[in-house]
Amino acid sequence: MNGHSLWMGTLLGLVTLAGSGCAQPPYEPGYRYFPQPATVDVLRRDGNHQTPLTVLVSVLGVHRADPKNDIPYSVVVRMRFENVGQSHVIFDPRSLELVTGTLRPFEPPIVRPSQTLDLTPGQRQEVTAYFPFPPHVKAENMNMRNLRLRWEVKIDGVTVPQTSIFERVPGGGYEEDTDLYY
Repeated sequence: MNGHSLWMGTLLGLVTLAGSGCAQPPYEPGYRYFPQPATVDVLRRDGNHQTPLTVLVSVLGVHRADPKNDIPYSVVVRMRFENVGQSHVIFDPRSLELVTGTLRPFEPPIVRPSQTLDLTPGQRQEVTAYFPFPPHVKAENMNMRNLRLRWEVKIDGVTVPQTSIFERVPGGGYEEDTDLYY
């Protein structure tokens, strides 16, 4: 191999590496939400002030479509359920609903893992929900200033609805955070 071929091969390799390093981040800039996380303590309705369940909820942002990973253009919400009491807790992800502050609903979420959570005392589990935008609608065409997430849990067989409200951070640009990628 002569010097010119070696130089061209090296240059081609560097261009390939540089191009692969310029991949677009998975999240749209400007869609950060507070609080992060929101903490929801779920109390029993029978007057017992014991907190049987704590749910931590964060809106991660607006995820670009990623067909390779079966992720639609969507708002991503991560939830952590912590059964801190002595009760039996069930969460059915089909109870999740997300609306904007103007009450415009998102499509039903794709939840990972998708199965119902059955939490015994002391158990913790996380889920990630991808709420697709309505067909042919982009984030900039919706009032995304606030988001309201609603879900239900069953505590010892009693259904308990829960809600968490999120406010968009003014000027909240995308910040590189490797925790957002799973």
